[in-house]
Amino acid sequence: MLIISSCILLQSCGETEDTSPKDDPRESIGTLIMQSAAFSEFAALITIADREIPQGETGVLQMLNESGNMKVTVFAPSNEVFELLAVEWSTPNFQASVADVIDEFTHSGQPAKTRDFLLGHIFRDTESYSSSRFQSDLSFESEKGIRWRMIASENAISGFGFVLENSSTSANPYFIYETDVLTGNNGIVHAALVN
Repeated sequence: MLIISSCILLQSCGETEDTSPKDDPRESIGTLIMQSAAFSEFAALITIADREIPQGETGVLQMLNESGNMKVTVFAPSNEVFELLAVEWSTPNFQASVADVIDEFTHSGQPAKTRDFLLGHIFRDTESYSSSRFQSDLSFESEKGIRWRMIASENAISGFGFVLENSSTSANPYFIYETDVLTGNNGIVHAALVN
C-alpha cells in the first residue's frame, strides 16, 4: 500500500484531464458512474456483477440508483487507481496490466466474486459522506458487511485512509485518492480502493 501511495502522490503532481461528467444533482450516482470515463473499469464490473443477481437481493446498479431514506457513499477505484496497482504489481519479469489486477480481485470476472468486490466499496447510511465530513475514527460498514475505520494519513492526497475497524493505528491503510469526484441526487463517489 505504501508503494501505491507513493505512486498516487507522484501522479497527482502532474496535470490530469478531467474526463468525468459534471456533477448533476438530477442524476443518481449509478448513472454518473456508468457515464464516467474516469470510472469505466468500475462501470464494466457493475455490468458483470449484475449478470447474476442473487435471489432476493438488489442488483449493484439498482442499489446505486436507489433514492429514498438511504444515501450512498462509494469509495470506488478509478481507472487511474487500477493503473497504479498494475504498476505496483509489476516486476522485472512480469508486466502486470489493469486486466490482471481486475482478474485478481474478481477471480477472472466471475459475477459473484465481482459483486463481492463491488459491495466492499459501497456504503449506505441516512446521509452520504462528502470529504467535508471526513474525520479520524469515523466508522463505516460496507455492503459486503466489513467494518472500516477512517484514519488521518499524511501519505494520502486526501489526508485520509481506511483500516479495518479493529486494526491498530500502525496498520497500512487503503488510501482515499480523490474526494468528491461525482455527486448525484442520492450520494457521492470518491476515488479509492477499499478491499
